[in-house]
Amino acid sequence: MTIIIYLLLGSMLYYAGMILWFIAGNLFSDSQGNSKDSPAVSVIIAIRNGEKSLPNLLADLSAQDYPGEVEFILVDDESIDSTRKLIQEISEVDKRIILENSSNGDTILNYKKRALNAGIKRAKNEWLLFTDVDCRLNPGWVSGMATYFEDDVDYVVGYSEADRGKKWVTRFQALDFLMLMIAARGSTNSGRAWASTGQNQAYRKTLFNSVGGFSQIAKELQGDDTLFLQVCRKNKSAKVVFADKSNCRIIARQETSWISFFKQRMRWAGDANLMWKFNPAFFISIFNTFLLPLLLVVTIFTGIFSNPYYFTVFTKFLTVHLIIEFILYFIGVRQFDKKIQVIDFTFWFMIHIPYIVCMGVGSFFAHKLGWRGR
Repeated sequence: MTIIIYLLLGSMLYYAGMILWFIAGNLFSDSQGNSKDSPAVSVIIAIRNGEKSLPNLLADLSAQDYPGEVEFILVDDESIDSTRKLIQEISEVDKRIILENSSNGDTILNYKKRALNAGIKRAKNEWLLFTDVDCRLNPGWVSGMATYFEDDVDYVVGYSEADRGKKWVTRFQALDFLMLMIAARGSTNSGRAWASTGQNQAYRKTLFNSVGGFSQIAKELQGDDTLFLQVCRKNKSAKVVFADKSNCRIIARQETSWISFFKQRMRWAGDANLMWKFNPAFFISIFNTFLLPLLLVVTIFTGIFSNPYYFTVFTKFLTVHLIIEFILYFIGVRQFDKKIQVIDFTFWFMIHIPYIVCMGVGSFFAHKLGWRGR
């Protein structure tokens, strides 16, 4: 069984190297977001059955204080509730808000990507800014993101976070989301952007058109953020920056049950299985991120059912894992000016190993999950 130890050692060394890379990207990076211009911006939001969240979103959009030209294109994605009616009503009051229909998107696309494509077609401006219907935006969101729209920038990865809440699931979600943002910031600042989120991102319309839009990922369940980012980097060597100024941060939807949280993350994990097509290095890192917890699980079960020595092996590797994760967390929290939550981190770390294993297995079934009635 020494093969397990050798695999565990190799996986841990690779993982530690990746974490160090994230740390370097968070500590040593050129400052961004210095543009003083106010370019015309098109905000595009795909909405399906969003009547519960729409009032908050519409209020947040109407309150935007952007001094430049801005249009808000809300794409009704075959909603069967009052989504379309609500958008129509507000568009008569605020002329910046425009109603679009997902049926005007390219027919080769499905679901959200088709809706976004319809919005992009309708957009009259070069810079496209995206979020989701159930996100909360502060009045300076567009203004904050626009400070990153510099002449040599093609793609902006925005910061998103979930409210901590009082439930253990919301506390886990908040910290897990924070760790993802820390990793995204680290990879982007290191010049090899790996991830983005459709909840808060922006790119040029000319970039979208030059890579053929979503055509390379047309059949995928999601892919409008991280996969599309990799398409842009692979095909056009797009320059990507990370936006983390406080005024351009958004609050994402809070998942209040473990089931809804796991379903959300399984949909996200489904994209990872396709990453080898666009970024092999990122795919290897994703695979190793799954392999390390899997090997730790195998090690502890080997200690239970075969050889108690493996308890010692498990403890040593788990300790190393804990230390490097906490260092990344500590540095990321300081960069984002957040408060350290030791209890939350401890809980997250205890759950994280079986959670990653479950998400890795569940990613193969992501295409079977329903979403907003589909």
